[in-house]
Parts: sequence; structure tokens; C-alpha cells
Amino acid sequence: MKHRLLTLFAIILTSPLFAQQGDVVLCEGFFNPWLEEGWDAKGDDWVVWYISNTTYAGCKPREMQMYPDVNFEGTTRLITPIVELNKYDYINFQFNHCFDATQGELDARIGIGISQNGEDWESIWEDTITAPIVQSKYLLTFDMEEWPSKKPQFCLYYSGRGAYVTSWYIDNVIIFAAKKNKYGDMEDTDENGFIASKSTVTTLKGPSKGTVTSFSKMRKSRSRMAGVVEGRKKRWWQFWK
Repeated sequence: MKHRLLTLFAIILTSPLFAQQGDVVLCEGFFNPWLEEGWDAKGDDWVVWYISNTTYAGCKPREMQMYPDVNFEGTTRLITPIVELNKYDYINFQFNHCFDATQGELDARIGIGISQNGEDWESIWEDTITAPIVQSKYLLTFDMEEWPSKKPQFCLYYSGRGAYVTSWYIDNVIIFAAKKNKYGDMEDTDENGFIASKSTVTTLKGPSKGTVTSFSKMRKSRSRMAGVVEGRKKRWWQFWK
């Protein structure tokens, strides 16, 4: 336990967001070969989730791996514990991930959901995936003003078929929470509280390693991530060579 706490502390301190993004209200690095208390996997097929002794999301072992059966079709969720947000106004939801797929007509969605009871889920951010996503760190900012409760659970979800999906690796799920400044100013949000101008993607692998892209600067299309995933001819493992 002591080693795990020290490792979590190291994750937070080494994150460039620590000094500027508020209080850490959730931090999970999936270091053990089991889900920690409060975490869960649910959906049309929860057994697609595994804890893998790998580093494809760009962090230390271990990490979560979604590995769907070829016949899978539906939505599956990796669910966080209840997050206490009573004294805060907005959050920064950060995670590392890598999405790999084979050649084929990939038409799937990944996203973040919110629930007040652990059963009924509402999507607060979603991305249509038509190609693999290289190893990246996402920082997504949300204004909580429209949320009915400040004791929610969150989930990272996949919705689609499993036929062309190889794996989705996720690690270092961190939620930073903060209050608005004394003027109450925040950027424009969508109907779910998502703030595009404060949300970024940092590419961690491949030719564009180190590139930081703001959601507010990405092309408007059926995929918010079109500027990141389009045109990728290589599979993610080829960037390791």
C-alpha cells in the first residue's frame, strides 16, 4: 500500500497539470492486477476489460485494456468510484490512451459518461473513431454548472462493434477539480459543460510526438479528433520500431 501511494504521488507531481489545474479528486494508475475498490466494468459485455501488464498508453505498467470479441456489438464502460465535487465549479478530466484497430470499416465511438446512480448514464463528451489513435494524453475540461449532482460517477466507454478493434489501452485517469475565479469567468461550453478551448490532446508517440492540439482549433467534423487520427497509415506498434 505504501509503495502504491508513493507511486500515485509521483504521478501527480510529475504531471505538468499539477500546479495549475486544481485539486486532485481522483487518481488511478492501475498498478495492481485487479480493479481498486469503487471501480467497475459494466455494459453489454463487461468481460472485454482486462488489466494488462503493458505500457501502450505511455505510462508505467499496468494499464486497462479493452479487448472486445470479434462478435461484440454494443456499449461497454469502465466506471470510476463516486467523485466528491461539492466545493468545486469545474473539472479537468485527464487520461492516457492508445486505440488500435485493424483494416476495415471502423465506425465506433469513445467517450466520457456521467451518472448520478451508477446505472443511468449520460454522455458528456464523445468522439467518433474511424482510424487508430496513437499514444496520447487527453485533457478535457468541463463546467459543472448544469450537472444535477456534485457526487457523480464517471465512465470511459466504447460503443460500436468489436470486429475491427484490436485493443483500447487506458492509463493514469486523473480528475483535477477547481473553483472559478472571483469573476466567475469560464469559456463557452456545449450543452454538456464541455469546454473545447481549454481541452487539449498531447501526442506521446510517433512522428508528431510532443505536439499539443487544442480542441478549439480542430476541424469541425463528425469526429472532434479528425485532425489527429485521419491519414494514419501505420498501426501503433510500428511507431515503436
